[in-house]
Amino acid sequence: MGPGGVGGVLAGLLARGAPGNGDDGDHGRRVRVVASESTARRITADGLRVESEAFGDFTAHPEARAKLTKRTDVLFVTVKATTLDAALERISADAVEDALIVPLLNGFEHVDILRSRFPRAHVVAASILVAASRPSPGRVQHTGSVTSVEMAGPAAVADRIDALAATLRTAGITADILDSEDRVLWKKYSFLLPAALVCAHTRLPIGEARVTHRATMVGIVDEARAVAAARGVTIDPDKVLKVADSRPAHVKPSLLFDRENGYPMEIDALGGALLRAARDAGIDTPVTARVVADLEAVDNARTA
Repeated sequence: MGPGGVGGVLAGLLARGAPGNGDDGDHGRRVRVVASESTARRITADGLRVESEAFGDFTAHPEARAKLTKRTDVLFVTVKATTLDAALERISADAVEDALIVPLLNGFEHVDILRSRFPRAHVVAASILVAASRPSPGRVQHTGSVTSVEMAGPAAVADRIDALAATLRTAGITADILDSEDRVLWKKYSFLLPAALVCAHTRLPIGEARVTHRATMVGIVDEARAVAAARGVTIDPDKVLKVADSRPAHVKPSLLFDRENGYPMEIDALGGALLRAARDAGIDTPVTARVVADLEAVDNARTA
């Protein structure tokens, strides 16, 4: 659900060579995408075009629909947190009964949201590392060599998660299974949060933000470490900062991209989630609170 940058790469790789999707292959899987009506029509007519530095350029032909009403074994949720509620209206609860739901969203609260919304499904904690964008409907661009998924989920469906990981690997996607849902979610969240908030707040790419506003970045990392520790998750601030320092200087997190282009920002799913978890744990997070408040003011001014 949501064939944008992330979802488009996944759908394209999984549909490429899969029988029943207009391509020859022996993988035995059928791939559907759930998109807006206009995007679904475009993909139905022209296919899903993937332009990738790692996998080459190709066009796949998944089935495309505006709503999911047919039963499915696995549903990847790849929409932005700001559009999650509206997107879920297009998913029939019967279609995902006993299915694995694999959300690849920023933040961590969405796992509980999906479990509440679809109690007869099996929601898997998951994260993805991939650099991808959607310049136009039905066309995605994948840059860099990394397309990596990590998952952890209920023990009752461990065999099915293993099988899903194997399917992803046959499509060329690195897939690993970890021993803790919180570890999966916080491993990515811990370095995404400070980089995204500081870059969006300062309107600077990572190279400048990590130097000129390092104290703010370090403050957010320390607050995230304290909140994670209250949940039994260990975060090494030095490793988080090393990841930020290793990013190419020109990189702009999606939060900054959205601010620059006037799109709703995922402030609540990122910063808001930390503030709520901190409040529940009785932990003070003044640095994150200040940055979140400033970014929320920007979003509110746009809609006023």
